[in-house]
Amino acid sequence: MTMEIEVNRLIIKFIENKLLDHEYEILEGLLRDPKNRLLFDELVEIHFLISPKTIHDLDSLKSYKKLLKKVEDQRFNRRQPKKRPFVVFKYAALFIGIIGLTYAVILQNGLQSNPISPPIEIEDEAITLQLENGKIEKINTERNTQIVEANGEVVVQQQKDKLVYTGKANSEELLYNTLNIPYGKKFQLELSDGTVVHLNSGSSLKYPVTFLEGQDRNVYVKGEAFFKVAEDAKHPFIVNVNTLCVRVLGTEFNVSSYEEDSFINTVLVSGEVRLYDRYSSYNADTSLKLTPNHMAVWNKDQHNMSVKEVNTGIYTGWVEGKLIFREMQFKEITKKLERHYNVSIINKNDALNEHTFNASFDVESIQEVLEVFKINFGIEYEIVNNEIIIY
Repeated sequence: MTMEIEVNRLIIKFIENKLLDHEYEILEGLLRDPKNRLLFDELVEIHFLISPKTIHDLDSLKSYKKLLKKVEDQRFNRRQPKKRPFVVFKYAALFIGIIGLTYAVILQNGLQSNPISPPIEIEDEAITLQLENGKIEKINTERNTQIVEANGEVVVQQQKDKLVYTGKANSEELLYNTLNIPYGKKFQLELSDGTVVHLNSGSSLKYPVTFLEGQDRNVYVKGEAFFKVAEDAKHPFIVNVNTLCVRVLGTEFNVSSYEEDSFINTVLVSGEVRLYDRYSSYNADTSLKLTPNHMAVWNKDQHNMSVKEVNTGIYTGWVEGKLIFREMQFKEITKKLERHYNVSIINKNDALNEHTFNASFDVESIQEVLEVFKINFGIEYEIVNNEIIIY
């Protein structure tokens, strides 16, 4: 048995609370290797929904062992029906074949005994780029090409699933492009100042082909985007999203504001941002300063703000193709599934909407996700005319 397989075997036994005393000592020794410790921390966090800080605060496996019963009691406490967490391991493929009692195998066995409904025919909508002159270009993510303006000047280089602006276009006036991402797809672009933007499904970004000297760098977002803003102290970068402005100099943050959502969420990963009402002039004294590992929640209707500390990975995992739900109501989960997979979901089980769930998905298809809900929670669904109906 290789060392890698042995490490995974022991971690799985630990998570299942089946380690023997001498195996605890073996695993504790193996976790002195930073790579093994990282894997352990990730799997424990995902499985038990414990924050990384909690994990790192533990002195040893033995001290963590004492928490297992308490954690399991919390996970299966029938007195709290609205908190019914479950997990799909992001390392499911690695676990299969190592041990037969992981969630991955349970899911696999469940799918074999309960055949998945007929596949959903998902319409393949194109990513589009609208140029300043109104011309619309369809983006084929399988190719490398150039996009030019009417005057023949190169506007942007396409590198498959990324657009890169050269900044060599007309620099005397602002010329805007708008990138539109349909449901079921993601895309990224690099603006002329070097800022990198990841756009989530069902989102759009309006931005200048090149930023002008002496002017703020304004862009306009609908939906969800993750920004890595190039630092430029002389030219603040301002994200206009609905009724909110996010002003930065150089930082990494995520902003989400879909039309159907009541809130605008801004999650700061690094750096510093200032938030203020879009229809008010910027004032450093009255704007809200957001610090790393915090989320600002702006109520669209009431125009007020609240701030809380968060695990930023939960809100930025989509950039790497992950779906992470933490204490999320089912009605919000279905919205995210519709955007992520480009499907239509009709939930006829109204009581289910208010239940909260915890889950992590990675490479699963929409049918596999639905089967996880079905196997773990008895949710029934069927596919009718390419619509998912939940009962």
